[in-house]
Amino acid sequence: MGTYLFGDTAELLDPHFDALSSLLDAGTFARVEQLGIANGWRCLEVGGGGGSVANWLADVVAPSGHVTVTDIDVSRLEERDNVTVLEHDVVSGVLPGNAYDLVHARLVLFHLPAREAVLRKLRDALRPGGWLVLDEFDCLPLEVLSAAPDDAKLIMRVKNALLTLLDHTGAELAWGARIERALSDAGLHDVSGSREVQEWEGGSSGCRLLATTARLVRAKLPLSDDEFARYLELMASPETVVSSYAICSAQGRR
Repeated sequence: MGTYLFGDTAELLDPHFDALSSLLDAGTFARVEQLGIANGWRCLEVGGGGGSVANWLADVVAPSGHVTVTDIDVSRLEERDNVTVLEHDVVSGVLPGNAYDLVHARLVLFHLPAREAVLRKLRDALRPGGWLVLDEFDCLPLEVLSAAPDDAKLIMRVKNALLTLLDHTGAELAWGARIERALSDAGLHDVSGSREVQEWEGGSSGCRLLATTARLVRAKLPLSDDEFARYLELMASPETVVSSYAICSAQGRR
């Protein structure tokens, strides 16, 4: 499998997951609700991260439903009466077949060179009629909308450096742009999706995510200490505005 670029500094990951949760949870919850999720559903959450999606799913499918949540690092995940936490590598590990009404993965396949094989594995874990939901980024659209010229150049330097690092680990930077086609190619039906580009102001969840991501790979960024400090200031300043990565979601039924 590919190397998860942000996996070696666990002490910094909680802010990372909190920013992701603040940015993406509401959209994820709305999409899953539209599928008719209800008491009794059996759900698989792949790459559970900080646990916010798994915990929400557990509440929605209670009392008779169940959620299995997996990750390679389960230290932030919590077992509950209807939640099973499983330390699991989705690339090399086995998943039960025909087992789930819903399988959800967010910003997981993006990182994996074996993403097509993993997608088929997630499909096969669905029971007939079950839904696979993916939330992913298309990282290419991000641009600076408001900042001084030198600051804008710095922001783009950091973006390009981060994307280069991701590319070198096997991530597909525009994966989000083709997830609907990937679901169709995997044989799923009733495929649909959405794509949203937001404006992120400094201090927002999106800019906090950018800042935390940069902190996690600080040693690999070609920046002086002053430049890096300035970048963090810009990500916290409401005068900074960037257009976001494209937030792409898609779902399909087995």
